[in-house]
Amino acid sequence: MYRIGVDFGGSKISCAVTDENYNILSKVSCKTHSQREADEITLDIARLCKEAAHEASVSFDDITSIGIGTPGAIDSYNGVVEYSCNLPTFISYPLADKMKEFTGKDAIFVDNDANAAALGEAVAGAAKGSSSSVMITLGTGVGGGIIIDRHVYAGFNFAAGELGHIVIEAGGRLCSCGRRGCWETYSSATGLAAITAEKIAECRAKKIPTLMTKDTVDIGKPVSARTAFACMKQ
Repeated sequence: MYRIGVDFGGSKISCAVTDENYNILSKVSCKTHSQREADEITLDIARLCKEAAHEASVSFDDITSIGIGTPGAIDSYNGVVEYSCNLPTFISYPLADKMKEFTGKDAIFVDNDANAAALGEAVAGAAKGSSSSVMITLGTGVGGGIIIDRHVYAGFNFAAGELGHIVIEAGGRLCSCGRRGCWETYSSATGLAAITAEKIAECRAKKIPTLMTKDTVDIGKPVSARTAFACMKQ
């Protein structure tokens, strides 16, 4: 039995094929370009699933199910992305039904990406053997997944475990969710890039030379979450 797992984020889409023993047989990825229409992005997910099967030398007909983890509030019972601040065109979007249409597969499962990651670790990873666990995911945003008695705890509105949107600084940095001071605005790749860009601007205004300026502004290179780390290593 072969299955495909999809990590669908605001920056990147990754697909992997696994066998019945949870061994990863192939991995492929592409950029999300999240401002596009939801159907267009979903077609890319379907295409990438087929590419992953090809890379694993597995017939797509032999894929028994596809599981998709994506950020935001997800109605996992119906496979609907209700809202995701990192995927602006996915509002009450029936992702599971669209994937069934684009792939011809009936067994399509969709859940919050951090919930899916937490469940994966509970079943086959670092939390295997534990009945309850918490996982924190760091990427474009900050996510969290809570497992209680071997089941995902999603809450009444499918948003339990959205740890990245806990306010850690009252009146702090503006978050894409509309609130201020969320953990995600400080600890995600997006937040780190924004903070780094602000520090570069501050140093330039004060005429303080920094490697960060030399590594970005001076050569026309965009600031990223890696900028500060790359300059620290230098």
